[in-house]
Amino acid sequence: MDTAPTGVIVVGADGSDLSFAALEWAITEGRRRGCRVLAVTVRPRGAAAAGAIAAEVTAAAARHPDVPVEHRVLTGTIGDALLAAADGAAMLVLGSHGANAVLSALLGSVAAYCVRHARVPVVLIPDALAPAPTTAEATALTPGPLF
Repeated sequence: MDTAPTGVIVVGADGSDLSFAALEWAITEGRRRGCRVLAVTVRPRGAAAAGAIAAEVTAAAARHPDVPVEHRVLTGTIGDALLAAADGAAMLVLGSHGANAVLSALLGSVAAYCVRHARVPVVLIPDALAPAPTTAEATALTPGPLF
């Protein structure tokens, strides 16, 4: 029996905890469907390299050696680049919001854009699947009372 992947699942990887939850979900789904996983990082022209994201993708791939995982860094408009990478894929997997929620609110949601324009199924991973912050992170990110 041929166990080679029969397709690809594309997942957006922007460095947020939610995108890494999406990557884990995509790998699990890839195993179930016999698909390879392509993690795509899109950086605007002139943006810094995506080395930290590549390290996280490599770590996720090492945890799941039975699923082929590849990481690709593209340059351009995030929504359009993700859709181009997902063209012909089994599905596109995204966190429900990205690493920069303020910028996303100002420019429009990448996830919403992809849902509206994708020619493949889009799976949105909700915040509830992202890892909970550690106590120190929660303390640093939780605002105190306002007087």
